[in-house]
Amino acid sequence: MNLVGSFIYRVSEWIMRLAFVNFLWIGFTLLGVVLLGFFPSTVAMFAVIRKWILGQADIPIFKTFWTTYKSEWIRSNGLGGILVGIGFFIYFEFSVINQASQPLLQWSKYPLFLLVLLFSLVILYVFPIYVHYDVSLFQVFKNALFIMLINPMYTVVMLLALALMYLLVNILPPLAIFFGGSASAVVIMWCCYQGILQVERKRSPKVG
Repeated sequence: MNLVGSFIYRVSEWIMRLAFVNFLWIGFTLLGVVLLGFFPSTVAMFAVIRKWILGQADIPIFKTFWTTYKSEWIRSNGLGGILVGIGFFIYFEFSVINQASQPLLQWSKYPLFLLVLLFSLVILYVFPIYVHYDVSLFQVFKNALFIMLINPMYTVVMLLALALMYLLVNILPPLAIFFGGSASAVVIMWCCYQGILQVERKRSPKVG
């Protein structure tokens, strides 16, 4: 009974932590009037979850979130500007192709579909890489692409888990308010971290 009670307590504790981080993510996104708050808030959320995955479960959640939000506000919005800029460029290219009548331009939509897929997958890795490595924004994108490419199995796991969560949210929409962002970030951060570990193991010199 003690083991069962301890298990229930730990599960309840993690549910509360995830809900708290999700509310912080939503609240600080709104604090930045959404446009300027989303990226700092998302980076702060991933910073908290990264520490959990590294075994630092007892960190002060609000302090860690708020400190990261403040210190990374400008740089994370720079990252966001790049992501939004690339997204608008791809959208513009699709608009041009859809309105064009030339067969050659129509065929060019297929490579563009591959670019959209690649860009979408890289985005999933960008925030974990951003909070894990202290590197330039160029290196963030470079490392995100590299780790995504060497981590296909966990990328598939990530996509399947996110798809399952999407289905659950469709069935129970209130789950999005409590866990939509934080639970997704846990899945993304954990899967990405497996790729990071692969890179670090390859870089570590073999003993003996």
